[in-house]
Amino acid sequence: MTASPPSETTPSSPPATAPLSKVRWATALLLGIVLAVSADVAAQFIPLVLLDLPPEGRTFALVGVLKLTLGLTAVALGLRLVRLRFRDVGFVADHWRSDVWVGFAVAAVFALVQFIVIIPLTGGAERSDIVVESARIGDSLAGVVGLLTLSWMGVFFEELFFRGLIFNTLRGVLGPSRLALYAVVAVTTLLFAAGHGYQGWAGVLDTGFYGGLTLTLLYVWRGRLTACIVAHALWNTFAVVGIYLWY
Repeated sequence: MTASPPSETTPSSPPATAPLSKVRWATALLLGIVLAVSADVAAQFIPLVLLDLPPEGRTFALVGVLKLTLGLTAVALGLRLVRLRFRDVGFVADHWRSDVWVGFAVAAVFALVQFIVIIPLTGGAERSDIVVESARIGDSLAGVVGLLTLSWMGVFFEELFFRGLIFNTLRGVLGPSRLALYAVVAVTTLLFAAGHGYQGWAGVLDTGFYGGLTLTLLYVWRGRLTACIVAHALWNTFAVVGIYLWY
């Protein structure tokens, strides 16, 4: 791997930086995962256990704030080990208008298919993910606002963690081949799905397909995180509002 300016990094090739050993890439991957998972756990432990706050709207909003601050710090530390910054993994404003439209279209199509076809045909209100999210939202607008706050802030953490850190450091470990790219997409998809295990099998399958596979392929295509962030945040919004109104 030859040295090139960090700004030339694209997801279809290993992160562009000065040559680093695979051991260093692997260390950054593992350290980043440990730190980010620890940050995610702490973001929930502090309000729900340490402060003993009830699992309701305002508490979920606080979880979102903590997840954003602690999580992004953890991801930044992992990337720093391989001399990368957020902008080097696609967190940039370049071509943001077209990326926003692409993200909106992806989220809107997925939401329509989900609420009109998939959810009604796979259990409706009895689906594991619908049950979990309905309980978290509750029956008040405060629950909607709190969960939306958690969802939106969580988007930045999850995109920079899964697409930014995991995808790029794993790409650095496996190298530039097309087969390696397929493996990175597969691993990123599986890890994203596993991270939503609390939603049950329905949630794992849905998030694996959309948040895992679809958004990772979107990242490979666009070469930036903007479309992924928009598609992720809008689907979270459609999901929370849709579940509140219909389930």
